[in-house]
Amino acid sequence: MPRAKKTAGTAVDKRNGQQVLGVVAGLKVEKFAAPRGLSKPAKVAWDDFWEDRPAHLVTPAAKVVLLRWIDALDRYLRTIAEADQNPLVTGSQGQEVINPLYKVAEQAMSTVRDCEKQLGIGGLNAASLGLAAISEQRSLAQMNARYSEPGDVEEDDEPDPRMRIVRGVVDEP
Repeated sequence: MPRAKKTAGTAVDKRNGQQVLGVVAGLKVEKFAAPRGLSKPAKVAWDDFWEDRPAHLVTPAAKVVLLRWIDALDRYLRTIAEADQNPLVTGSQGQEVINPLYKVAEQAMSTVRDCEKQLGIGGLNAASLGLAAISEQRSLAQMNARYSEPGDVEEDDEPDPRMRIVRGVVDEP
């Protein structure tokens, strides 16, 4: 006797054993204006975020993570640009040392990575939140629709010559 189907909302992804996340109606946060003073590359990242799948998972409680992400990303972009202008600076003993702004940029990038994990930004992070499975299902449906269109498959009018041998009909030389 086959196993009974799981009730809605309790199914898990066979690949990682995690429940597939769904978007709960009414909890999704609509796109809102980017914080003031962002650099141009950070504004582009902000707009790109809202056009991508992870934006569908932002809830009112996750808004603070989103704001932390864009702030840290902007801080990283500005700091790394400044550090790249002068990668080596004079240290306290007169020696050349790596610009300390690189350390600040590294800390900002660490915050960016942490926020990206929570928001599902990037392929691996999205997959860990179940977003990749949704995308794969959609593309599989598109492929099925594409290959099942009538007239796409060429039908051969001649029968398979191997079937003649199976039926016992052999041409004599």
